[in-house]
Amino acid sequence: MTKRTDHKKLFWQQPVELLNSRREKWTLVIFSSVFVILFLLFFQPFGVNNYDPTHRIDGVFLLATVLFGLVGGFTLAIYEFWLAPVLFRRSTRRAFLSRLALSLLILASVLFLFYNLLGNFHDWRLKSYLEFIQNVTLMGTIPIGITLLYLENRKVKTAYERSQNSRRTDARIRLTSENGREHLALIPEQLLYIEAQGNYVFVYHQESGITRKSLLRTTMKKLERQLDHYAIMRCHRSFLVNTRRVGKVTGNAHQLQLHLSGAEDTVPVSRSYIPALEAQLDVHPV
Repeated sequence: MTKRTDHKKLFWQQPVELLNSRREKWTLVIFSSVFVILFLLFFQPFGVNNYDPTHRIDGVFLLATVLFGLVGGFTLAIYEFWLAPVLFRRSTRRAFLSRLALSLLILASVLFLFYNLLGNFHDWRLKSYLEFIQNVTLMGTIPIGITLLYLENRKVKTAYERSQNSRRTDARIRLTSENGREHLALIPEQLLYIEAQGNYVFVYHQESGITRKSLLRTTMKKLERQLDHYAIMRCHRSFLVNTRRVGKVTGNAHQLQLHLSGAEDTVPVSRSYIPALEAQLDVHPV
């Protein structure tokens, strides 16, 4: 009996690494808002059409549906970005489940109030409120569940790719020049970044703790193909960076700067490459 109890405690105390980043929270908020609008619009559940099978979508119904989705999304955003971090500092399974349950309760309460504001409080009753909680829970569980499955799948995929990359750390990268006569062999962890200069590229790498710069006559596109299976990605028109050497990210939404361990200079990130880089590193500028 004691072992079973201990096993249960351990199960509920396991950490949950979901909805921690701003990106993940915005994914939940936006998807839930869009889902609610489309679900109410096309399925018209819970008597939103006054149980009239001949009911057609008109401008008023469309506006009310969109407002419900926006109010729900705004409420969820406030909860996820401001309330949840204060109320649930621990991220165990028990705390995460409580966090989701409270979000549905708050959503139901706010939407019930908004519904009555639109209808001049025509349905301001406890029975209706309890039904609202039930209906919002049934409807809200769907987008929340889909979002969590998507985020978990993405984390598993990222972890797998990183494990595959780590297996290659002992294999040497062989960089070849345009004419095939010049070669540079490196262990992946030695490579810092690559900078394009006209028809040449400078390869910045470390040897015995010393940062060195090697010159190759080749193109960035050719190097990208050679490095496709490693944790090295394009971050700028003129730069490739080893994401495993990134120690800190600074800057703003227009341009980031990567600080690499072992490199004195920072590496710029163009705006168009920021989303892919943030997804790869799972970090945000400071």
